[in-house]
Amino acid sequence: MLDFPLDVYRFRHLEALGVPHGITRRHPSLPLEGDVSFATGEAAAVRDNRRRWWQAIGLDWRRTVCARQVHGTRVALVSERDAGSGADVLDTAISATDGLATCVPGLPLAVFCADCAPVVLYDPVNRVAAALHAGWRGTVSGIVLEAVRLLHAEFGTDPAQLRAGIGPAIGVCCYEVGDEVLEAWSKCGIDRQGRAVLRRGSGWHFDLVEANRLSLLAAGLRPDHVELAAICTRCRSSDWFSHRDYRAGSCRAGRFAAVIAVPSF
Repeated sequence: MLDFPLDVYRFRHLEALGVPHGITRRHPSLPLEGDVSFATGEAAAVRDNRRRWWQAIGLDWRRTVCARQVHGTRVALVSERDAGSGADVLDTAISATDGLATCVPGLPLAVFCADCAPVVLYDPVNRVAAALHAGWRGTVSGIVLEAVRLLHAEFGTDPAQLRAGIGPAIGVCCYEVGDEVLEAWSKCGIDRQGRAVLRRGSGWHFDLVEANRLSLLAAGLRPDHVELAAICTRCRSSDWFSHRDYRAGSCRAGRFAAVIAVPSF
């Protein structure tokens, strides 16, 4: 059994509020380099990686709620009865869902990414947490807005009180996209100044992190309540799984996880 400290990425403002959370990494000394997704890794190794990473985060991996992500906008409200869904085997994960929200203290929520943006939310007033998988399709279709609407409708969350963290994701430096992405983003009406779009040479690049930040602001969050990891997964594919680097043949196809729970205190 491997026993060495694991470096979990955390957001400062969530740490200050005592919110148990963290983002796992790619790690050369772990099985499958730390892959924590049943969709990409061998089950026994994934379970061992989850056990180790969740222990470092301070949460019980066997109680974690996971989803079968489809690059959509469905955000599921989960409760104690959902504990362990997808934790030990993919077949029990909540189907066709890219966002999870709960008010149950200590119930971990997890989303899995490799270039897509992980977004975590916490309402310190009503004590509600959410985790979102925001690829370009989910982003332009409004998964962030859907999550904030759900928290407001179900718990009375004031968006101005929400804290958010956007984790490591492919950066605008590496994310060249086609017209379909730019057209879909333009139709959202969130970014009339084109701040999430960059022209480089003959191609267009999409700033997925900025698009999600602008979406959070459009949903009513305060700018100072949104924290960015500002890490490009492709530039730093030695530390984070990157699907684009995998397609280029320079890394294995794995996933890292963003995990969050409502504090138990």
